[in-house]
Amino acid sequence: GLKVKDVEFADEFARCLAKVLGRHPPKPFYDKKRGWYVVEVESKTLYELLKKPVNLDGLKKYIEHCEDCMAAFLRGFADSEGSVDKSGPIYIVNTDLVLLTYVKDLLQRLGVVATGPRPKTRQGGVFHDPLTGKRYKDCYYLRIRVSSNITFYRKVGFTIRRKQERLENYIKRRPAKPPSPLLTSPYRP
Repeated sequence: GLKVKDVEFADEFARCLAKVLGRHPPKPFYDKKRGWYVVEVESKTLYELLKKPVNLDGLKKYIEHCEDCMAAFLRGFADSEGSVDKSGPIYIVNTDLVLLTYVKDLLQRLGVVATGPRPKTRQGGVFHDPLTGKRYKDCYYLRIRVSSNITFYRKVGFTIRRKQERLENYIKRRPAKPPSPLLTSPYRP
């Protein structure tokens, strides 16, 4: 299941579940008490595939099937774990260092340059998530370089409208750099 604040993320998750399981998409419902959209399904196969700790090696063949699959995985991960700062950088935060390192590798394979993973909290420190109220130890982050925002936008993007709009607004505000004379060809219009 999934519990999220954004209806677009819940709808996309339900659509993807339907595609993977060969079923009609489950209808997200709104939990008024918690303020979350909830999507739930029952599937022993899906449970075995995604139970914790996640067997990343078992998932790689699905994730790396093609560039579209890598982009879809990264989009879902960024929807869940990412944010766009007003000054432009995109951050992706998670407590699983191995998973975050894998995400960085996938981003690089799509031409998106990221720094990290770096610790968000000092080792042994505790990170408190104000949205969920949960406490995490050893939280890490990736920072996508601002120079890769357009590539991220074109190849990955966000399903969540507010994140996608913040990225679009930053890209629109950013002054365009003139092309390098070395990259300009007399044969290009």
